[in-house]
Amino acid sequence: MLIKSDDLARHLASAKSSGSLAPLWVIVGEEALLALEAGDALRACAKELGYTERCVLAFGATSDWSPLMDALMSVSLFDDKKIIELRFLSSGPGIKGGKVLADFANMAPTAEGIVSIVHLTQVDYQTKKAAWYKTLTANANVVNCEPIARNAYPRWIQNRLKNQNQSMSADALAFFAEQTEGNLLAAKQELMKLSLLYPERELTLKEVEDCVMNVSRYSLDDLIEAIAQSDGARVTRTVTGMQAEGEALPLIIMRLTTFLRDVMTVLMQRKNGMRPAGFMRPGVSQAAARLNLEKVANALARCADIDRLSKGLNVPTRNDVWSELKALCLFLAH
Repeated sequence: MLIKSDDLARHLASAKSSGSLAPLWVIVGEEALLALEAGDALRACAKELGYTERCVLAFGATSDWSPLMDALMSVSLFDDKKIIELRFLSSGPGIKGGKVLADFANMAPTAEGIVSIVHLTQVDYQTKKAAWYKTLTANANVVNCEPIARNAYPRWIQNRLKNQNQSMSADALAFFAEQTEGNLLAAKQELMKLSLLYPERELTLKEVEDCVMNVSRYSLDDLIEAIAQSDGARVTRTVTGMQAEGEALPLIIMRLTTFLRDVMTVLMQRKNGMRPAGFMRPGVSQAAARLNLEKVANALARCADIDRLSKGLNVPTRNDVWSELKALCLFLAH
């Protein structure tokens, strides 16, 4: 069963009412805070239902995975119910680990008195095709901890405030969302601080401004999304933030040119009467709907100039590399 992270509390409340917790869980932790909280919630529920013993295991692709099956087969001397938690030391279990993990996934649902929790990080396309992953997810409740979408972020903040018996004025909420954009761990910390300073009431903009520092985390995904959505203000804020955080320019340029080539491919296919096919990265279709071939070609040429600037080479009529990058991204977002 696939469970969204914000639905987990409801499922666990049902488990407490029935006195029975599903034996196998997988937490796909794309968003670190939500994955941590999902693990905490599962452990707390299991403990309340009498699972008092805990066994934590961590393996990588070259590890000996046999202790995993040993933990599943061993019986406590005191007849205690047990939680088995599995964490990965590398991106995958390897060939031998994959076989053990598949056997574990088949046996765990039938093991009496044991709840197993498997912690995964981001799951890519190749992992989803692996036999061990298919077996594991087919036998487990999968808690999907996806990053909070930008348009859903204010609602996420409001729900957290509600749990603290607090609320924010509309302008305070907008300010808080902008200051903590993309960084849920920092947002949680700031909300906890606000709960101590101004307990159980509506917060004003001045109170939020006095408390919350700029804890934004800017990423390449943020930049591409802002360009695709034609959000010039967010483009400016993101590029400025990435500069302040010392992001590697070659990586930014590589990602941007890859995105532009994908957009160009879609535009060429449409020009030739073909339907765009194959894997398409986020934002490509959205950008292709309003950009044209000439604009994309010009942008790719400017990317080449910016790349040379970032390597210390002279480029006629161009000087400050970050200013050039910001101008290019605004050109694409316009």
